[in-house]
Amino acid sequence: MSYSPTSLLHDGPLQVASTRHEEMMVEARRIVDAGNDRGLVLRLTGGLAVRHYSIDLEFAEREYSDIDLVGLARQAGEIGELFGDLGYEENTSVATATLSSQRQYLKRLHNVESNAHMHKRAHFAPSLPGPPPLDHVDVFLDWIKMDHAIDLRDRLDINTYAIDPADLFLSKLQIQKLNEKDAHDVVTLCKDVYVDFEPHPGVLDLEHVADSCARDWGLYVDVMTNIDTVLEHLADYDLSPREVARIGRSLELAQDMMTEHTKSLRWRLRARVGKRLRWYNEIEGQFAGRSDDDVIGMRGEAGGAGEAG
Repeated sequence: MSYSPTSLLHDGPLQVASTRHEEMMVEARRIVDAGNDRGLVLRLTGGLAVRHYSIDLEFAEREYSDIDLVGLARQAGEIGELFGDLGYEENTSVATATLSSQRQYLKRLHNVESNAHMHKRAHFAPSLPGPPPLDHVDVFLDWIKMDHAIDLRDRLDINTYAIDPADLFLSKLQIQKLNEKDAHDVVTLCKDVYVDFEPHPGVLDLEHVADSCARDWGLYVDVMTNIDTVLEHLADYDLSPREVARIGRSLELAQDMMTEHTKSLRWRLRARVGKRLRWYNEIEGQFAGRSDDDVIGMRGEAGGAGEAG
């Protein structure tokens, strides 16, 4: 695929997207705040989480399909009750398809039946003639499980509305075949979020990135490779020379720390096997490596495997 910055928006599309995305952010904050009032932990992830941390919203804006949240599995029942009280109805097909590791909630004005196609990684996803509705919410429980698994069970209380920037950074770079929209999000994070080496709220903690990759050889391989890809294409974005240099330094520092961090025994044993065995989760072959937003867009097309809009 091409890595030209096709997700960047300008003029009319930028204005329309900005209005739509701000409405989505208002709804996301309403859900998180309502959860906080009940003692429930819910945090934004995905593209809207990147937008939450962004300073330059014009650069950050791209198309988003839905609201993505992460919560705790032990609170799954209460989360369901919360969404019911907020005017949503659960698409139970998603819980079934993911062995209860993910939930999906739709506004009640939509017919909930036959909506398994809207789950980002559902194994039983039929292709329907039209795009899925935008006003639905996906909730990951404990982990973000895609090409690799990102454990968030003990990290959801670091920041108020979104998962920690380090976890967001990993969730974007864990994709085995990097999508341009996710590369765009990585550039946005490194452009607008301060880099540090401890888990302070709102900073990109590269020590956590390095530590996570030092425990999982497969994650290390894909994050390292994808950082190389982002570095190769920084010049494709409308960035000043100073911004290119700063983003490049942050990404290279992440790689240096990943290289130098002491590796676990499990990491070293897996490294001996190398790529002779698959090192990432194989999830729906035709969708593997796509960002979540792209998977949703593709499922709305007749063929089910075309490029997202």
